[in-house]
Amino acid sequence: MTFQLQQEYESAKLERILKDLQAIIEREKKRHMMDEHLTHSMRDLLEYEIIPLLEAEVNYDPTPQTSYDFFH
Repeated sequence: MTFQLQQEYESAKLERILKDLQAIIEREKKRHMMDEHLTHSMRDLLEYEIIPLLEAEVNYDPTPQTSYDFFH
């Protein structure tokens, strides 16, 4: 059996990482406080800073919103 490496766009990797981070947070939310794998500070950092910033980049739409944006 041979393994063939497939090229993957970096943006696709970031989208996959974002989904993985979101899944981690969802699993952590379901755990009892004593069974959590992440510290509260790490969970907050992921949930309130890192994930929203990644979402903003992944979902960025450069389409101008107004004619002013289009010409400037």
